[in-house]
Amino acid sequence: MEENANLVEVMINGKPYKMKSYNEIEYMKEIALTVDRMMADIRKKNNKLNREDLAVLTALNLADRLMKKEDEAKELGDALSKLQSENQGLKRNIEELTKELNDFITAFDRTRNLKL
Repeated sequence: MEENANLVEVMINGKPYKMKSYNEIEYMKEIALTVDRMMADIRKKNNKLNREDLAVLTALNLADRLMKKEDEAKELGDALSKLQSENQGLKRNIEELTKELNDFITAFDRTRNLKL
């Protein structure tokens, strides 16, 4: 990484870690805090876990969250595509109705000019 990357020291599960990233320092602290909190929650439920098992369970929980968010994002993307398609159809309907209205107005104007 280049020298302009951010460096921050965080505590996870009571152990200091140095993080280096182009992300903002506050963001790096937030993700470290998320991992630390999740590890603490898992440790509360089973305080006999060794460090490695705790880390694996934390990783599994984070992977679960990620997959659920990815599924949610895909569903939202699909819904957006459907709405965009519907929007295009509505725009075509408006264009068709506008043309029909203009044709009607033109025909009406012609009939007003007719002399009986």
